[in-house]
Amino acid sequence: MRIIQTSDLHLSSKKPERLRALENIIFQAKEKKADLVLISGDLFDSDEQADVLRPVLRNMLSSLPFTIIAIPGNHDMESYRSDLNFGNSIRIMTGKPFEVTGYEDTKLISVPYSNQNFNDLVFDLRKEIDDSRINILMLHCTLDIPYLGEEEYGQEERQAYLPVNSRVLGDLGFDYIMSGHFHSRVVENHISGSTVFIYSGSPVSVTKKEQGRRRITLLDTNKAKNRRLSFLELDSFYYDRIELNFYPGKEDSLLKELKGKLDSFTRQDVCLEVKLGGFISAGEKDLGKNIGRIMDGSGLESSRLEISEEYRDIKSILEDPLYNVFKEKLENMENDDRDLRDRIDEMVIMQFSRLKNP
Repeated sequence: MRIIQTSDLHLSSKKPERLRALENIIFQAKEKKADLVLISGDLFDSDEQADVLRPVLRNMLSSLPFTIIAIPGNHDMESYRSDLNFGNSIRIMTGKPFEVTGYEDTKLISVPYSNQNFNDLVFDLRKEIDDSRINILMLHCTLDIPYLGEEEYGQEERQAYLPVNSRVLGDLGFDYIMSGHFHSRVVENHISGSTVFIYSGSPVSVTKKEQGRRRITLLDTNKAKNRRLSFLELDSFYYDRIELNFYPGKEDSLLKELKGKLDSFTRQDVCLEVKLGGFISAGEKDLGKNIGRIMDGSGLESSRLEISEEYRDIKSILEDPLYNVFKEKLENMENDDRDLRDRIDEMVIMQFSRLKNP
């Protein structure tokens, strides 16, 4: 069985790129011959948007060669009355406290988001484990992984929505826990010897905090356990950034690097932030013109480019006798680490700059 999982599309009539992301997920599911697509909450940005977009989705999510199973998230928990039609290929799991769906080799437990204490479900969830099948739990929750920063949950308050303990989840006995609510990136965490917890991240950038190409999860239950999981890149909208620092005498090589990086984003649905810092020995105006030509020739829309030029001309420092004494001693150091020397040089240049421009 092939299962694709995603979450947090936050569909909105005001954000057409999110509908395009859903179309791309459907395309990927067809290409991979998926049997099932799981959406772990927040398909819609709000209950109002669910009502506005339902007629559009009814056509998009009908007559598909696979079934879509979705659960409500904290943004759309009131969107799914039983008499509403979102398409004949999608099932919304709203049954409380959870719903069970069985397949030949897989058992899926879907927990719709609600204002409840997850610990109240633990006993009943343990009873659903079927040792003869692969057991999957679908949630929309906040996991207590220490390295996940609050800023990575999009616009959410990190601890506000169904907080769950990784040790409690690991003890339930599920093979895979496929969750939503976490936006910024894919997280694959082995929370016990037999349980893998997955946040697939949002499949389209909802805020600038979600940087880089977006991905979805593919689980192939026919493969060996260590090869079942993979992550597929989407052609959906995303934010990204380029950060480069100039170094005196190496301006041309960095401009070449900037052009190469910009070229790598050609024909992608991206909004790009370019931040250029460091120090230069050439004139700032001339360098600015060269940067402008590279940006204009990148093929990216100007409305999708945000550039910050924070480099500084330090010709006066490079000509300072005291700096030249330091530079000579630095070059005569018995150390072949060029990167270390450049870092030391950069720190000294910064201090000279502060002295000259207090």
